[in-house]
Amino acid sequence: MIILEKLYTLLFMRAFIYLLVFFFVISCHNQSQNAVVKTDTLVIKPDTISENRMNPSTKPVASYAVPVDDGVGNANNWKFAVNVYETSKTFEYKVHIQYKEIRSTEVIQIPDFNILPVVSIEKGKIPMSCIIGFNDAKGNFKSYIEVSVSNNQLKFKKINNYKVRKYSAPVN
Repeated sequence: MIILEKLYTLLFMRAFIYLLVFFFVISCHNQSQNAVVKTDTLVIKPDTISENRMNPSTKPVASYAVPVDDGVGNANNWKFAVNVYETSKTFEYKVHIQYKEIRSTEVIQIPDFNILPVVSIEKGKIPMSCIIGFNDAKGNFKSYIEVSVSNNQLKFKKINNYKVRKYSAPVN
């Protein structure tokens, strides 16, 4: 009987020590190694792009134009056109829109992904429409604003939102 008690005590002590070692290893394990990185998350380095542009171009950085039939052999030279121009602020662009004799100017803000913005325009799904967007760090087109004509009226609609969040981790 005494031998069984000593055997149980020895097994209990051994299990207790293994359990303590297990909890010690778990508590010392660095949690950042288990972090899951999402594919749509982009790690951005500290700001290196200036907020102001030294010499904004007077030529459009992106253009889109299609002729509009005026019924008299295009004598009026009507068109649906969208031109995007740089401003003195790096992430701000001026958009000039024309449909027939209607003209409009809008200002758009491109998110600061800590890369120089590359604005481009793609053809829209309907005939008198286009999508203004920008390229991300991987060169993929990100649609941002749709410009279209509906019932002879210009439509300027934001179709996607993009946010940049800045996180900082304390240095140990």
